[in-house]
Amino acid sequence: MSRKLLTLSAVAAATALALTACGEADADSADAGDNAVASGDAGVCAEFEPLRFSDTGVEGLETLVLEFEDFRVALEETTGLEVEFEPMASRTAAATALEYDDLDVLLTGPAEYVALKEEADAIPLTGVTRDNYKAAIFKRADSDLESVEDLEGTQVITKEVGSTSGHLGPLEMMDSAGLDPNAGAVEVMPLSDTHIEAFATGDGDALGTGISDLEALEEAMGDEEVEILAEGPDLPNDLFIARTGLGEDCAGYLQDSLNKNQDVLLEAIVQTGENDKYIDSEFVDAEDADYDPTRRAFEAAGFDQYADLPDEDEQ
Repeated sequence: MSRKLLTLSAVAAATALALTACGEADADSADAGDNAVASGDAGVCAEFEPLRFSDTGVEGLETLVLEFEDFRVALEETTGLEVEFEPMASRTAAATALEYDDLDVLLTGPAEYVALKEEADAIPLTGVTRDNYKAAIFKRADSDLESVEDLEGTQVITKEVGSTSGHLGPLEMMDSAGLDPNAGAVEVMPLSDTHIEAFATGDGDALGTGISDLEALEEAMGDEEVEILAEGPDLPNDLFIARTGLGEDCAGYLQDSLNKNQDVLLEAIVQTGENDKYIDSEFVDAEDADYDPTRRAFEAAGFDQYADLPDEDEQ
């Protein structure tokens, strides 16, 4: 081949490479533009940065960091927003913080949500399922009790006032069976942290608590000494909520981010070993009506005004 032809071939090759590079650059630019649009959705929350996150079940910054630092980092990465911790000492403190814009996102339980909805008009974002999350009523093996209806006139021990699975759930079960604790049909004795010990040592005729307490009961009483009198339905999910001041656009963006990135976020929640209750959990839609069973339980407990439910620091 002549030198002239070689030169022309080299020029053609260079031109082709240049055109290819331009095409790739244009494609990269287009992709970057698409990503910018997606990332730009975070702009609806930008004015609220840094977002302040907490959990009503965790007291103190040190514990919050221990249990949720991995989640906080994952939430920043998946939303593109700065997130910081805002520890809450109680549900009452969380309600005040939500109402006065000192807290943006909160992970909480069904009972706390019902109260926070009434106190601060909290926005439900995403439910968090929990395996085997239900209430149960236990009896001793030698008891004559055969049904929930048989509890009329008896004393039933429960967990502390306000526990979704250990207090409100059993009360809702009794109420559904036609027994009104408020009218004295059943004497309810709420105990904090000593409910299993009290029942195991002979107090009360039955024990209302979370079904997950069965193993602890069997350890305290012996496998053959305790039985399930009745098992309640699945309880409403834990959930992430947001303050109303974030607005619908920001709340919607956070909701989408949680749902689309649930695998990463749930792994971050459980990998610390401090949140085993969320092993095998999923993020699911959360609607306010999902928590009506908890509201009925509030009423069975005598709290028609849901915000009147005593907080842990008030018991």
